[in-house]
Amino acid sequence: MTSNSDFHCGTVALLGRPNVGKSTLMNRIIGAKVAIVTPKPQTTRHRILGIFTDEERQIVFVDTPGIHKGSKQLNRNMVRIAYAAAEEADVLAIMQDASQPMDVGTRMLIERFADGRLTQPRIHVLNKVDKANKDRLLPRLLETQRLDPGAVAYVPVSARKGTQTDELLKELTKCLPQQPAIYDPDWFTDQSQRQLAAEYVREQVFLSMHQEIPFQTAVDIERFEEADDLIEIDAVILVGSERHKPMLIGKGGERMKAVGTRARMGLEEILGCRVRLNLWAKVDADWFDHPGKLMDLGLGSES
Repeated sequence: MTSNSDFHCGTVALLGRPNVGKSTLMNRIIGAKVAIVTPKPQTTRHRILGIFTDEERQIVFVDTPGIHKGSKQLNRNMVRIAYAAAEEADVLAIMQDASQPMDVGTRMLIERFADGRLTQPRIHVLNKVDKANKDRLLPRLLETQRLDPGAVAYVPVSARKGTQTDELLKELTKCLPQQPAIYDPDWFTDQSQRQLAAEYVREQVFLSMHQEIPFQTAVDIERFEEADDLIEIDAVILVGSERHKPMLIGKGGERMKAVGTRARMGLEEILGCRVRLNLWAKVDADWFDHPGKLMDLGLGSES
């Protein structure tokens, strides 16, 4: 741990609508794949910590599910997790997709955090500027300032390319309390290897399946055993419908095999050892709307 008296340390909640790039930004800053990233909405389902530490600061990023409306218990849990993270954080980083016109949901989200109920410093992060129309960027910044004039900074970034992320780190650091590091400098996440395994499998399912299927899938790690330089993992992929199971498995099991191969390769890279990954598919029609099952999967409202 550092003994620097000017050291800053605290938590930053990454908040925003689905698919604004929260996980991509955190992974970019951390320099490791802490959170899975896909083009699908609602990829992040629970709170994920990513820890950035250098000589000046330790920033504990809390990646949250996208704030959205939904009727299922899983949807409601995800939104509660996001708002709970905001209440507990030292700084709020409110993200939006600057490459798309500001929609009603984004505007309402900005106004909600600007209403004074939460008193932490707020920084607005306008992401995907590499894809944005440059002539519209300044008006977008001005619109964000108008909606939340009390924010301490408004930073355009490209999480994908790393543009302006150093500037964002400077602004975040200014808002953090001066105190020693909370976590060991070598840590980059609080997720267990078991949790990472479930997330890496789910990522590959999301990337392999059609739009309506990923939301109704989850991964349950039934066995996780370490022996010498090998980790053996048994994982069950839950699907919400009988018709989804053959789609996940694919002809001759090819899709399931591809999901397993890509997930295994990612896990071997981050865990630094050989991985033997065994996958099965199981139908569970209401897992995403059943509080007990959600809690068993680590997707309860307090996850």
